[in-house]
Amino acid sequence: MFDAFGNRAYFVCTVLLVKNVTLMKSNALFSLVIVFASLALFSCNKSPVKGCDTSCEIHGSCDYATGKCDCNSGYEGTNCEIEIRARFVGNYAVKQDSSGTIKTYNCIISKGTGGPFSISIAALNNASFQATVATGNSITISDFNPEFIEIRGSGNLSGNVISLNITFKPNFNPAYTLNFTLTKQ
Repeated sequence: MFDAFGNRAYFVCTVLLVKNVTLMKSNALFSLVIVFASLALFSCNKSPVKGCDTSCEIHGSCDYATGKCDCNSGYEGTNCEIEIRARFVGNYAVKQDSSGTIKTYNCIISKGTGGPFSISIAALNNASFQATVATGNSITISDFNPEFIEIRGSGNLSGNVISLNITFKPNFNPAYTLNFTLTKQ
């Protein structure tokens, strides 16, 4: 059942049973005949319990007091249908700053191999690596390939722009740090 606003409506009904006792007199003998008649009186009031969309239960749980979906970690949206990493996924124009030397090119951020916090960054400084996003707009990078390079850094998403500060440590070479500005295309 739904209310006027399209929300699920729940009703609490109470039943009141009334017992009717009748005394009857017959031929100078009093006999007591008890007749039980059940009269059901229903009193229904709208309950303060509110429902959520059924899709809420996939990545969240319904708060019946507010009728809003409380999302599991890593999900957001009205019905918890959006992975946290979704806002980071896309094609980006890159501005790379290496001690004043600016390079421009493109990179891709896609869903990572882990859960809703994992992203993959491809073609950034000719490297591809995994990163982790947080419930806010932050990114943490800690990727290590023992045969090639260690990559560590962090960044932040603001609107459609990601700012990153990353240190690359290739095997047998000194570490270097680069600043990146990625603008979603």
